[in-house]
Amino acid sequence: MSSLKQSAYYAVGILMMKGISLVMIPYITHKMTLEEYGSLESLVLLADIGTILFGFGIVDAMYRYVGVAKGEDKRKLISNCFTLSVFVCLLGGLLIAISLPALLLVLPVKFSAYQIFLLLIPTMLDGVISIPLTLLRMNAMAKRFCFLNVFKGIIQALMTFSLLEAGYGIDGVLISGAVSSILLLICLLSYQWQEMGKFGYLKSSKLVLSFGLPVLVGGASVYMINGLDRWFLASFIGVEELAVYAVSAKFALILGLILQPYALWWFPNRVSILQLENGKKKCADKALLGVNIGIVMGTLLILTVPGLIMIILPSSYHLAGTIAVVLLAIGMIKNAGDYLNLGCYSGNSSQSQMWIQGICAIVAAVGYFVITPMFGLWGVVGVLATAYTLRLVLLYMASQSMEFLPYEHSKWLTCIVIAFFAITLNHFLGNVFTGIPEIVTGVGVSLLALFSFVKSAVIPLSDTTIMKSKPS
Repeated sequence: MSSLKQSAYYAVGILMMKGISLVMIPYITHKMTLEEYGSLESLVLLADIGTILFGFGIVDAMYRYVGVAKGEDKRKLISNCFTLSVFVCLLGGLLIAISLPALLLVLPVKFSAYQIFLLLIPTMLDGVISIPLTLLRMNAMAKRFCFLNVFKGIIQALMTFSLLEAGYGIDGVLISGAVSSILLLICLLSYQWQEMGKFGYLKSSKLVLSFGLPVLVGGASVYMINGLDRWFLASFIGVEELAVYAVSAKFALILGLILQPYALWWFPNRVSILQLENGKKKCADKALLGVNIGIVMGTLLILTVPGLIMIILPSSYHLAGTIAVVLLAIGMIKNAGDYLNLGCYSGNSSQSQMWIQGICAIVAAVGYFVITPMFGLWGVVGVLATAYTLRLVLLYMASQSMEFLPYEHSKWLTCIVIAFFAITLNHFLGNVFTGIPEIVTGVGVSLLALFSFVKSAVIPLSDTTIMKSKPS
């Protein structure tokens, strides 16, 4: 299958896997009050940290070791990773069950024990499911990856719609998430068994965990940057403010979804590509391509999302359009940090990124604690921008010191200049032609910006430089 077809399949699969909550926003925000939607987002925050902990950094270890292993050694490593994921899932579930009374007390919103258990099911299973899904990507099985995620997305959407219409509210959303995750796992088990041969191999656990645990700490640190913001909003400001902020964040999530097809190819293969002839140049070009795609798509979304929110959401959410613009800009910065950090992963340890993520997390946590009570939503946004900018700078410096890559910085600078002029022009036109819907001027300027990006050749349309999924 060609790389272009693989990217297309990945795009559809990821849109269904992660975009279901985004697609359902107009419906859910009309079916729930601000308070109910804010309460639901409090549960989502709990699921986010759970997903990081249950993942245990094992997928990143797969990127590093399974991708370059051969034959029986590869099968053993796959078995080791899957076995560890199952053990982490079971142990984590047991610990949460034991600590449930204390957990219910510290949550910023009151929930019932059964709601936590409903949330726990997909959260626990996510770490296990991620192993066969990663194997599908590493083995270039994009079509199957797409089909399974489309299946899960459709089941989850239909159940959510049916249960909300039946009056189940938050419980309906939780039930649909749990059932769809269980069905996806059942569909993946046969493929997982085929790839690993047998369950229970653990002799490579030290190797896997030595790489995965720093990633886990780094992931938890990222959560402190991009998760504690909503905890502090719920605690100090209220769930209504959290609801508006959460909607903004979900629209900003569109950028991540658009970037996923390229990322799904790049991250499992970047270490292998680095080992090819002229690998440093190839990695530099492909990493910078990921950065530029982020800037281009982020700019187009900044120009159109506010107008879209004005049309499809209730008036109580219209502030979300303004906040989404800033969050999309922050998303571009985060994306750049994700791509310009290969040196931190090229060795046998990922501790450098762990320390960097930890430093940024401390900066964010202190900032949220001090600034959120005073400045509310905009204080949170300011801290988030500061933390991710610091992360980008530190990751780039550390990565270049460990594995220098010859980046052509003029390309991303060109992207930034075009983006700046397009956003400025859109703001000017919005002030001059006040009678025209915001979405109209946004679409017009976005088309002009897209033409400028294409003419500047920051993203080569003739060949997106995506190589074969299995570097030769």
